[in-house]
Amino acid sequence: MAAAVGDDLFLDRLSDLPDIILVTILSRLDMDEAARCSILSSRWRRLFPSTLLDFKAGGIRRDRAVEAVTSILAAHPTEPVRSFSTYRLSFRRQDEDAVDGWLRDLANRGIEKLVLYFNEKRQQKVPESLFACASLKRLKVINGTFPDATEAAASLAVLAKIDLSDVKISEDSLNSLLSNCRALERLKITSISKCDRLHVRSRSLKVLNTSGDFKELFIDDAPNLEQVLGCYLNSRSVKIMIAHAPKLEFFGYTGMNNEIEFGNTKFTKFR
Repeated sequence: MAAAVGDDLFLDRLSDLPDIILVTILSRLDMDEAARCSILSSRWRRLFPSTLLDFKAGGIRRDRAVEAVTSILAAHPTEPVRSFSTYRLSFRRQDEDAVDGWLRDLANRGIEKLVLYFNEKRQQKVPESLFACASLKRLKVINGTFPDATEAAASLAVLAKIDLSDVKISEDSLNSLLSNCRALERLKITSISKCDRLHVRSRSLKVLNTSGDFKELFIDDAPNLEQVLGCYLNSRSVKIMIAHAPKLEFFGYTGMNNEIEFGNTKFTKFR
C-alpha cells in the first residue's frame, strides 16, 4: 500500500485534465507564468495559443511589456483575440508605433473588449488605431489621453459600453462618441479632464454614470436614457438641463448646489 501511495505522488495529474480546463488554468496565470508553463510539455505548448482568446498582458515586467506583447502576437498571427487588457502599461515614445500596431493587429482578429490601463504617472496616449477596431463592443481606458474622435468615432459602430477613468479627452471627442457610436448603451466617465461641457445626444444610450467633472451637462436628445447616476455631483456646482429623455426613470446623487432644468421645470440652487 505504501509503495502504491508513493508511486501515486509522481503521477502527472494535470495532464489527465481535459484541454478546456487546462486552458482555463493557463488563462488565469500572468502572461509570463503561462509562457513558462507552456514549455513543460508539447501538450501545454499546443494549448498556450488558446489563452490568447482573452489576452491579459499583465504580470510582464514593465521594461519588457511592449517587446513581449509584440512577439506573442507575431508568433501566433492567426489566433483570434476576443478581449485584450493591459495593467499599468508604460511605454517610451519610440515604442508608440509598436503599441499602435497591437491595435491594428487586434482589429484584424475581431477584438470585442479592450481594457487599456496605463501607468498613472505618464498619461500615455491611446493610439489612433483604436478606431480601426470596428468589432469593438466594450472599451475601458484608465490613466490615458484619448485621441481625437471628432472624425473617427463613427467607425466604432457596435461599441456598446465605454468606461473612461482619469482620462484626458476633449469636449468635441466625447460628444462625438455619444453622437456617433450608434450602439452605445452605457457610458461611465470619472475624473476626466479637458472637458467642461457634455452634450448627450444619443438615441441608444440607456445608462449615464458620471462623477461630474464638468460645469454643464445637457441631455439634449436621449430617447432611451433610463438612468443618470451622478457620483460627486452633490459636492459640485453643475448646471444640468434635460430637454428630451422620455424614458428617464432614475436621476440620482445630485445635490443642493446644482441648477437643474427638466423640460419646463427649473430647480434652482438653495440651502
